[in-house]
Amino acid sequence: MTGLLQDLRYALRQLRKSPGFTSVTIITLALGIGATTAIFSVFDAVLLHSAPYARSAELVSIGEKAPTTAPGEISEVSPGDFIDWQTQAPVFAGVAAYQSWEFHALTSGSGDPDEVWASPVTPNLFQVLGVNAFLGRMFAPNETQAVVLSHQYWRGHFGSDPRILGKVLALDGRLYRVIGIAPADFEFPAANAQMWTALTFSAANRANHEDRKLSVVARLNPGVTLRQAQAVMDTVAARLAAQYPKTNSGWSTPVAPFRSPEIHGILRDTIFALLGAVIFMLMIVCSNVASMLLERGTARQGEIAVRAALGASRARLVLQLVVESVLLAAAAGVGGVILARSGLAVIVSVVPKYNLVETQALNHISLNLAAFGFAAALSCLTGIGAGLLPALRTSRIGVSEWLKAHGRAAAGARGIRLQSALVTCEIAFALVLLVGAGLMIQSFRRLAATPTGLDPDHLLTVRVPLLKYKYSPPQSAEFYRDVLTRIRNIRGVKSVGMANNLPFTGFHVSLALPSPPTGSPGGTVEAAGRSVSPGYFQAMGTPFVAGRDFTEAENRIDAPCVRIVNQAMARLYWPGEDAVGRQLPGVCPKGASAAIVGVVGDSKQDSVESQAKPELYEPYAQHPFASFLVTFAIRTASDPLDVAMAVRQAVHQVDNDQPVIQLRSMQEVISESIWRQHVSASLLGIFAAIALVLAAVGIYGVISYSISRRTHELGIRSALGATRRDVLELLLRDGLRLTLIGVVAGIILAFGLTRTLRSLLFGVTSTDPVTFAGMVVLLVTTALLACYIPARRATNVDPMVALRYE
Repeated sequence: MTGLLQDLRYALRQLRKSPGFTSVTIITLALGIGATTAIFSVFDAVLLHSAPYARSAELVSIGEKAPTTAPGEISEVSPGDFIDWQTQAPVFAGVAAYQSWEFHALTSGSGDPDEVWASPVTPNLFQVLGVNAFLGRMFAPNETQAVVLSHQYWRGHFGSDPRILGKVLALDGRLYRVIGIAPADFEFPAANAQMWTALTFSAANRANHEDRKLSVVARLNPGVTLRQAQAVMDTVAARLAAQYPKTNSGWSTPVAPFRSPEIHGILRDTIFALLGAVIFMLMIVCSNVASMLLERGTARQGEIAVRAALGASRARLVLQLVVESVLLAAAAGVGGVILARSGLAVIVSVVPKYNLVETQALNHISLNLAAFGFAAALSCLTGIGAGLLPALRTSRIGVSEWLKAHGRAAAGARGIRLQSALVTCEIAFALVLLVGAGLMIQSFRRLAATPTGLDPDHLLTVRVPLLKYKYSPPQSAEFYRDVLTRIRNIRGVKSVGMANNLPFTGFHVSLALPSPPTGSPGGTVEAAGRSVSPGYFQAMGTPFVAGRDFTEAENRIDAPCVRIVNQAMARLYWPGEDAVGRQLPGVCPKGASAAIVGVVGDSKQDSVESQAKPELYEPYAQHPFASFLVTFAIRTASDPLDVAMAVRQAVHQVDNDQPVIQLRSMQEVISESIWRQHVSASLLGIFAAIALVLAAVGIYGVISYSISRRTHELGIRSALGATRRDVLELLLRDGLRLTLIGVVAGIILAFGLTRTLRSLLFGVTSTDPVTFAGMVVLLVTTALLACYIPARRATNVDPMVALRYE
């Protein structure tokens, strides 16, 4: 321990003597450690985040499966079956039910009316999961009209005020008392849940074995295996089938380990791609620092030789040098954590806030204890990894060898070869990052420029979810008609329309329509359905190809049944013919046919990269319903956000309790739909830029060191008649040789590794020759520039001075 403390004190003194070297090394390491820690935090929060449940291995999910259900497809559970399971399955310590989410209008509390996402759960759910309240308590048995808030919603909406306990909130006009705050890491059944309400069953619910809408989680009794639980549930299912043959005959009850909702595949691919990229960047950082330590070790060979002569063993010398590199990495770790925190804030800022499940975990990413522990371990390993090889190389110098070299350059050509190898690796890794970044940037640019079938410029979108307890479906049509009229009269509004859901928001209604005449008899085709108001297409900038828009007279429940289709649907049903005036069977109430009055251009629905699908539009009032997704599209003459306040006032003039949320431009909506590509392209671009700079610095250092070793040789060449151009070409050839070796290795690596980006690319292949060629030219040009600067300086050395150099 005393020796280690001595090494630490000595290392600190040595590092203080070289502030320039120390600062550059710390900054370089901090970039690598910070970037890696930030991406690890994303990886941990999304893919490694463990559920905060006590003894989670005991938790199972129980579903129901119809006899005709496809393998692997599980249905939800009826209230009647759930009640029977609680009393007939003794293998479980507890059985709880929940529904994924419900939308409620919060019309009391602080601020304007708000929309909240609540999950109804049976009062025993928290007990089954083994989760205790952060503040207050969880539900008591048979408790109703109570609510538990999520930690995030309590912090964001109520400012972490503990006095919220006992307060009454009005959800959809019903009063609920706040009884508890959930733990910060509790996200159930998904990260978007903002509160939980008590789910209770009436006598009619308890007798209902047909309406399957519940998800069920249970805890196994100690010592009970999954196979034993399945055997008991098979017996219970058979008993219920005999008791309720109409609803339960042939149904089974699969029991499986309980798992949180799976992460979207594309998001998972994005995180793995970024994790791979940041590992490459970290390797470049380590190679760069190792190269700098090698050069520093060369300058300290006299010191090392003297210490060896005084009795220091090689192991002792290696330990001393590694302690210095670990100290540098520890200081860099502190800076890296600061950089990681800033980087995470940037990542979170571009993540959509309104996605149902996929992005909610990303919105809560922060540096937790796991991230700090990772940063500490990474700093230590990086310090050892970057410093061990230079320490082994530097400690090999002997006293006699150093004295023969007059105290200079004892490492000789071996030191240059090692530095050259490290720089070659840097160039290869940098090319992989450059190619990956180039592919992602090209993909993002093409994605952003892809036509969407609508005009997003000067278009404001505002979601107005109706209060379910105040508006029946016919009343909802009158409400929206009144609001549309008021918005239309706002100064600066050119046109306005509404739809029950907008493109690129992650929602659409799927319709099973009768097969077209050319299809199979009795078959169906899938189409997207959307209820819209007159003026919607004008506001969205979607052109009419044929026919006309809905009229106000048609936007009524007793009006003739009319529809508008897009081009994709017109081609499907009436290929090569005019769809206007045709009848579409089976889409109106009681299976009646609808008259097609217009055909609009195709527009993208779920994502920019998706293909246009058949789509059917209906007047909202012909099939009114109080939808939580109804959104206004408002085209303005200037900045759309300039009229946002007036739009809010127009809604509140009709109903002051009505939530008005998600006021954003259509450009923002589209941008949020391609956020993954945006984040990937931006981060890979940053990593690649850092890698390019570090590779240039590395090759600059090698050429500079080589020149210092060859000063005498260059003087002789000049004295024998070599021109400045000859010397310059000689040195540039050395740098170009290293660069080309690294480029060839980098191309081979990139061809193999960029294939992992296929699922993230759009409009460009993973082996795009233009991208590969462009990145190779960029890297070679940068490397030659890094070689040229020291080489040019070497040509200005006086030959007589060079001859006297040694």
